[in-house]
Amino acid sequence: MKKQDLRKTIYSSLVFLASLSDLLVAESFPQRLSLENLSSQTIKLSLTLPTPSNYELLQTEDFSLWSEFTSGIASENPILLEVPVPSSPLFFQAQWSIDEFTISIDAPPFPIKVGDETTLLSQATSRGQPVSGLGIRWAIDRTDIASVNAMTGQVNALSPGVATITLESEDGTLVTRKLVVVANHNSAPQALDAFFGLDDALPIFLCFQAIQGPLDGMPITFTHSLNPSDVTPDKFRVITASGANLMVECATLVPAVDGNENKTVLLIGDLGNEQVDPIDPPRKVLVVGDLFTAEDQPGGPQNLVGAELEVVSLFDFVRYAYAEVIPEEKWGQSVPAGAPAGASIWMVQTTWQGGITPINGDTTGETERQFQRIGMAQDDGKVTPVIPFAITDLGDNDNHHELWVAGSGVPLWVEMDSEIVQDPRGDPNAADRIFIAHP
Repeated sequence: MKKQDLRKTIYSSLVFLASLSDLLVAESFPQRLSLENLSSQTIKLSLTLPTPSNYELLQTEDFSLWSEFTSGIASENPILLEVPVPSSPLFFQAQWSIDEFTISIDAPPFPIKVGDETTLLSQATSRGQPVSGLGIRWAIDRTDIASVNAMTGQVNALSPGVATITLESEDGTLVTRKLVVVANHNSAPQALDAFFGLDDALPIFLCFQAIQGPLDGMPITFTHSLNPSDVTPDKFRVITASGANLMVECATLVPAVDGNENKTVLLIGDLGNEQVDPIDPPRKVLVVGDLFTAEDQPGGPQNLVGAELEVVSLFDFVRYAYAEVIPEEKWGQSVPAGAPAGASIWMVQTTWQGGITPINGDTTGETERQFQRIGMAQDDGKVTPVIPFAITDLGDNDNHHELWVAGSGVPLWVEMDSEIVQDPRGDPNAADRIFIAHP
């Protein structure tokens, strides 16, 4: 594009990344902002950072004016950077380390995603949520020489948080929007939980390789489906409290092998002792051999070798391990009865740390359905807890359920009341909420 044809634009983009408890503001999904007939050749990027801390510039591309900056930059003192506009399309990228998350900026345009509040950030991180960094992506999309279909963006893969974006024209006109972050299922696969479900309680016929029983059972969960041929016992080691390195006798994806599953590996063998002498409970599971995700997973096959999973104690309550929106092309079934006519339909798959059944013995699914809620972010910025109209994938003794929700908004989180379901040992679930990952 010739220089004289570029009716250039000046933008100031203020990105305030705040850890706000009990606050959620969400805009329409997706959302495009439009500012027209602006002129300049400079983009001004202002980052207002959430807490005083040390900041170190990690990576830059297409920037010559960046430099390292350190020492206590408070939120009221934004960093202002002026970047010359390169040739169309605009592209720039930068990344910082900011305590436990990162900010990245690049282009071209992506759809905006919305997400959840920040109150569960530390819990989500410790429980293996795919918190790989807080990323904001922006682009300028020039539609013709007289106007710009201003900035589109995506809050992508992310530590939960709230971003306030202000676009400022040269004449001082401001347009402000607030977005909320969700986890991104398309990010790198993660090892979630190792759940010590049964100690010397599995019969030996479940694992013929074992020399003697009874045996221990420990399901380990992942965000992405695995390649079944890679799931063999030699790929895993269990480290106990004493430091003992234990071999696994059997490893299987059964029973969680239906569509959109293959994310849970059941480890069987002598995996440590937490309720029988000598007490030496398992503390960590290591993936020591090639363990690839399935070919149809985001990013294609990716190797999980080297992953470590902290073991959930035998005596802990069972919790959600993961939740994700399943796109319609992967539903593999028709919409269950009970959906409101004309409403938007979402399927949310929940993955528990281990297999669960209702404490009251209900086999219809009504108990699990009635005591779970999905937080739906509305256009007015509120989150509406909605009880699913249906629950499917029941009665197969695995740790996956499918929750169906209808109506306006975007699924942000799923929660369940305490003591509704139990694991195979009879331990009840804890009251829990987990963020929902989006494709």
